Amino acid sequence: MWLPALWGLAESALFFSLSKFRRQTHRAADWVFFLAIALIIGRSFKTTQEHGISPKPTYSRIKANYFSFGYFAGRILPYQIFHLSKVPVYSHPAPAKTASADSPQNIILIMGESESAAHLKMFGYERDTSPFVGSLKNQPSAIVLPAYSAGMMTAVSLPSFFNAIAHANGFEQISSGKTNMFRLAKEQGYQTYFYSAQASNEMAIFNLIGQRWIDHLVQPTQMGYSGSQNMPDDKLIPLFEQIDLTQGKHFIVLHQRASHIPYGALLAPQDNVFGTNTAVDKYDNTIRKTDQFIQSVLTRLQRQPENNWLFAYTSDHGQYVHHDAYNQGTNHPDNYTVPLVLYSPHPPTQQLAQRTFALCATAYHQQLATLLVHSMGYDMPVSGCTEGYVTGNLLTGDVGSLKIERGKVQFVAPK
Repeated sequence: MWLPALWGLAESALFFSLSKFRRQTHRAADWVFFLAIALIIGRSFKTTQEHGISPKPTYSRIKANYFSFGYFAGRILPYQIFHLSKVPVYSHPAPAKTASADSPQNIILIMGESESAAHLKMFGYERDTSPFVGSLKNQPSAIVLPAYSAGMMTAVSLPSFFNAIAHANGFEQISSGKTNMFRLAKEQGYQTYFYSAQASNEMAIFNLIGQRWIDHLVQPTQMGYSGSQNMPDDKLIPLFEQIDLTQGKHFIVLHQRASHIPYGALLAPQDNVFGTNTAVDKYDNTIRKTDQFIQSVLTRLQRQPENNWLFAYTSDHGQYVHHDAYNQGTNHPDNYTVPLVLYSPHPPTQQLAQRTFALCATAYHQQLATLLVHSMGYDMPVSGCTEGYVTGNLLTGDVGSLKIERGKVQFVAPK
């Protein structure tokens, strides 16, 4: 955190010093400059967004530093110096390696997008949107459950998940990398992959996910798309199939566009199995497409000569999609209840999964996150399902979060 901030300060100091070398000065221009600095500092202090933490990669160097410096001076410094955050800081030590040799050789995670568990038949929905996942539910090698997401927005949920953050205000923990999945995977000899179907312009959170520890990062721009274009999830399958899973250890994340608004924009006509008359129809089409995507990945894994692999699927958050309205980020359960699928023919991993989820009616993202870290060969306690949190629309939790204990949901407002 401090190195980028110091770099931003150095560049800002350079701009401040330019006035000493100009032959002509314009006081009005100076006032505009200082006003712009004051504006971004003030905006950052009251912001409900995270752009200052992680500016978009398409921003120019000056614009990125403008946002970063504003967030540092207007948010981070005052909040740390004067202890303004009303939410306790989350911290956890880096887990120690274990002597066990039971870690799966390949760990594959599909990170879905905006898929609500409320739209899956095995959880009570009227349409059979996920026939393949439904067929896994009673298999001994599989866990299929609804789960509470780590956050209600991608910019909160993914950094929290990939850093195993149990509750709000985990920014310092994220910055430390102590519990970052990609860092921990590399420490155990895994090659790390993050293949995303989401436009690079919309993935400004990579530094919070752990980009520095990702060996192989592919976004649509590497596939010939522009920075603002998403690509169909099917484009990820050939990339996945090119990885030789028999050689070495691999931690692979396939990041979908899936059910993001506008629903079904990337689907082919034959994928619209429920029609396109309503938003519900279009949304359900995307869930059926994700079901097929999961089947493609899992079928390839089941053809592997060895059984030492672990497959997982979940979604970053859900979506409220009904005939009367559709939205995201509210406290309705559809927005934070997502599917969780875990499948492994690897006996030690099966036993761990059964111990973790056997008594759970609804799981938590934190359970899956800590299980993945534990499976890599770390002494990481695997969370239970009696209590957990869903962070609101700020990583700090300063706009509130949900505490869920034995199915009872309580809104936690900053004190």
